[in-house]
Amino acid sequence: MSNVVLAVITGLIVIVAILAAIFANRDQTARWAPDSPEATVQSYVQAVVDQDYPAALRHLDPALMCNVSHFEQSYYPQDTAISLFQANIDGDRATVSVEIGSYGEPFFDTFVHQEQFDLVQAESGWLITGSPWPVYICAGML
Repeated sequence: MSNVVLAVITGLIVIVAILAAIFANRDQTARWAPDSPEATVQSYVQAVVDQDYPAALRHLDPALMCNVSHFEQSYYPQDTAISLFQANIDGDRATVSVEIGSYGEPFFDTFVHQEQFDLVQAESGWLITGSPWPVYICAGML
């Protein structure tokens, strides 16, 4: 019986290690043109992870009516990482698809999922609109 438990635990550790290696090998520090939708999403996610909510808010469309308390009420692991999947730009609108992942304590806080950010171009640059991660609750007047 103890050999079966040991084999299961070893198998789970190997799976987590493989997932971590795959995610770690992605270019998580890519730098995009500062005025691009990709850079906007990257800066926004970094501000959220750093808990610099005023900076995160600067990347959101004011019509969402988000505020710092929306971020304080949201949940996301502190070891969150982002990896770009795809960006589509159509005039003054853009969609940036990313993979957001976290590798916390083995077996408990590990997750990887896809998020899609919708953006609009404003005079000040690209702004995230819609229901952005992790503050899905502030959809304002949209």
